Amino acid sequence: MYLHRLELRAIGPYPDLVSIDFAALAASGVFLLEGPTGSGKSTIIDAVVFALYGGLAGADASNDRLHSQHADPAVEPYVELVFETGAGLYRVRRTPQYDRPKQRGTGTVKQQASAQLFRLAGPADVAGEPMSSRIPEVGVEIARIVGLDKAQFLQTVVLPQGEFARFLRSPGEERRKLLQSLFGTQVYDRTADELAARRRAVQAEVDGADARVRDALNRFAQAAGVDEPDESGVPGTVAELRATADAAESARATAARAAAAAAEHEQSVTARAAALDRRAALLVRRALLDEGAPAVDAARTRLALGERAARVAAVADGLDAARARSDAATAAADALRSGHGVTVHGEALERQRATVAECRAAVRHLIAVEDGIPGRRRAIKDAAVRGEQLTARLAELDAALESRPAERARIVEDARAAAELAAGAEAARLEVDRVHRVRTDLVARAERERRVRGAEQAVTSARSAAHELVRAEQQLRERRIAGLAGELGSALAPGDPCPVCGAMEHPVVATPQDDHPTTESIDAAASLARRAEQDLGDAATVLAVERAELERLVQVLGDTDAATVDALAAAADARVAAVHDASVRVRRLEQQRAAHDEQTRTLERQRNEVDAERAVLAGSAAADTERLEQDVTAVRGAVERVAGHLDEAQGTLRAGVEQLDVLIARLDAVAQADDRAAVAAAAVRDRADEVERALAEQEFDDVSAARAGILDRSDAERLRDDVARADRERAVVDAGLAEPAVLAAAEDDPAALDLDAARAARDETAAAADAATRVATSAGDRAAASEQCAADLALAISARDDTSARSRAVVRLADIAAGAPSVNPSGITLGTYVLMRRFEDVVAAANDRLRAMLAGRFTLETSDERESGSRARRTGLALAVHDQSTDTVRDPRSLSGGETFTVSLCLALGLADVVQAEAGGVSLGTLFVDEGFGTLDPETLDDVIGQLSRLTAGGRQVGIVSHVEELKQRIPERIAVRRTAMGGSRVTTTV
Repeated sequence: MYLHRLELRAIGPYPDLVSIDFAALAASGVFLLEGPTGSGKSTIIDAVVFALYGGLAGADASNDRLHSQHADPAVEPYVELVFETGAGLYRVRRTPQYDRPKQRGTGTVKQQASAQLFRLAGPADVAGEPMSSRIPEVGVEIARIVGLDKAQFLQTVVLPQGEFARFLRSPGEERRKLLQSLFGTQVYDRTADELAARRRAVQAEVDGADARVRDALNRFAQAAGVDEPDESGVPGTVAELRATADAAESARATAARAAAAAAEHEQSVTARAAALDRRAALLVRRALLDEGAPAVDAARTRLALGERAARVAAVADGLDAARARSDAATAAADALRSGHGVTVHGEALERQRATVAECRAAVRHLIAVEDGIPGRRRAIKDAAVRGEQLTARLAELDAALESRPAERARIVEDARAAAELAAGAEAARLEVDRVHRVRTDLVARAERERRVRGAEQAVTSARSAAHELVRAEQQLRERRIAGLAGELGSALAPGDPCPVCGAMEHPVVATPQDDHPTTESIDAAASLARRAEQDLGDAATVLAVERAELERLVQVLGDTDAATVDALAAAADARVAAVHDASVRVRRLEQQRAAHDEQTRTLERQRNEVDAERAVLAGSAAADTERLEQDVTAVRGAVERVAGHLDEAQGTLRAGVEQLDVLIARLDAVAQADDRAAVAAAAVRDRADEVERALAEQEFDDVSAARAGILDRSDAERLRDDVARADRERAVVDAGLAEPAVLAAAEDDPAALDLDAARAARDETAAAADAATRVATSAGDRAAASEQCAADLALAISARDDTSARSRAVVRLADIAAGAPSVNPSGITLGTYVLMRRFEDVVAAANDRLRAMLAGRFTLETSDERESGSRARRTGLALAVHDQSTDTVRDPRSLSGGETFTVSLCLALGLADVVQAEAGGVSLGTLFVDEGFGTLDPETLDDVIGQLSRLTAGGRQVGIVSHVEELKQRIPERIAVRRTAMGGSRVTTTV
């Protein structure tokens, strides 16, 4: 990740706008952020961290320090950072929560924090593509874009004051928490927790399996009826119960067969006795049927005669009806012929009808022609009038088209002239921009003149103050020199030699004056004088910067004044207005030209359409006239032909055809009536033949004899019922006597059938079978239940064995991950073990740098032993320093200030390298190191600067935060932070 630009306002000690171009500063790789203690150097790093993650760099820092106390309360505090990663270029803008004055009334209102994230197309993109304006979403997106969370960022990109030294000196447990957050190894702790949960789960499964075995064994004991059963004795008990059940089942089957035989015998005796009774009753019914047989035969004979007579009477009734229909049809045909005046019959009638129909078919299509003749004559007349109108319209269109080219040329010429004027739009806009820049520079020149005057006054005041303080210091020193004898005399004691002459006697000892200056007062005056001189230097620097900027503006503007700028602005605005008007006129003329061309095309299309219509109309008029004369001649011939078939001639063809339709309808009606009369006569002859055949078939002499033999309905029904009743009774009796049991009963002796003895034997054998069934059922149920319980017990035992075998691996793995001493003698948990491997990588990377510093005196070592002064169990993350000069291992807390800084810096850089690799190769293009260089001697400082310079070989940017004077001489690119007279701070960038 590379930082491009940081902009902030009303943040910390910076009330005004501060803009820092990191891209320009880091061109050489290393830049310095310097300034007095407490001036606000760390605030710039806090601003970077706040822009990215919404918090500050220091772990103990409060967000209250973000809003500047030196800025106007109404000014919005904000931080804006442009940064670049492998995912692209982005700009993030954040405002902290602060109290602003109410817009109405007095008091303040709390303004909530805000955040905005934009994707930029390039460094010069000032707008960008908005990605999010919600604080949670911005935080998630930045963590994804950068590839680091805040904790990782502070250990890899920003190394705040005291934070990486704290990592060196912290106990193993705190170091574990930090490494866990950096490397994201919580998953291994969650894995150990999951294994512990599974261990508890499988242990519960084992306990449950044991309980299920005990339950199954108890159920078997209850089913088998035994006390305190053993798992090994279950199969023998099941075999004994099954043998008992099989014996009981055999006895039950024997008793059941005996009961079935007795029941079958009792049923046989009962059926034979019933068959004897049934046979006697059927014989009585047959004797009664034989007595009434002559009467039934006579009724059957009378019914047969009546049915034959009814068949003949039905055919005779049909003959009478056919004769009546034939007479009616003949009378109707004669009446219709007489009414229509038709005298011909048969084939002559058919020939007349065909001739009339042929004539009608030949002329019917000319009816529509006759009806259209008046309209066609009017159309020919209208076509002549339309032809004259089209000729006149064609002349008008030709005249209009001749004038179109000249009008179009005028419009095109006007558009060309306007376009030439509008072509100067870009030049006019550039002139407006140039005048705007000149006006801005003019305002800036006035502001710079004011600021130069203020800076000159500040230099004058600082020079006067410095002169007065230096003179006061000099006066104090002179007074002290003048009263030095009194100062020496006050220090003399009896017997001490004089520090001036060495005499042991002091006859007249000088005494100091009451206002004799002390060493402390002189030092205080010197300190005030040095501070005043520093303030004078700062004021002179500010004055030089302001004068340089003023000189640049004077060179840029020359003798340009406000009146000249106003005149230039008016001319530029007028030029822009003229260009705009010309552009509007170009668009309007283009629209007129397009409309003119469209109108011309419309006139040409109309002219072609009129000419085509006139030509078509002229060609069709002659053909229509000729066809009309032919159709009139054909209609006249058709009228004459129709008149030859009618009694009276008709005026039109339509009227003649209608009379032909009437004539054909009359002829059709007469022919149909003749056909109906012939059909009716044929039907009479057919019915007469049927009557003769019926008389012969039914053996009657004539129809009268047949009608005399017909039975009325009531007598026929009565005779039919008597015959059917006798037949049904005869069939039932014959079927009963033919039954096998009834036939066998003829040979049985009633005295040999003992029904009571058979029933007693049945009851006795049934009771014995019921008793044997109860015994067999009880034994079988006990055997089946014991077998089922034994099977359930076997399944429970098998499941218990499987669960026990499966749980052993889970329990062992969980105990190893949890560091249980029984299986893991080291006592190191899974998460700590993973962190140990990462920590070893960090220490190895730190030692690679540490060997080049402090003459290779120190190296770092890791240990899994408990650290001194720690009550926690072994974390495996203990850290020690190996002193190569004495070949001893030291506690990191025993290092001096410079040694602590050097070792801590190497450890922090190694940690940054490993975190970068663990974060998927995140490119860390920027690194800030905050303070600690003041504790280093020149040689060690060279080593540290050399290590930091090597980081820039791959394009990395390194920012050093320090107030050490020697670093100012070593590093030319810097950000200088200075306090202002108003209490805030300002920033000056040197590239």
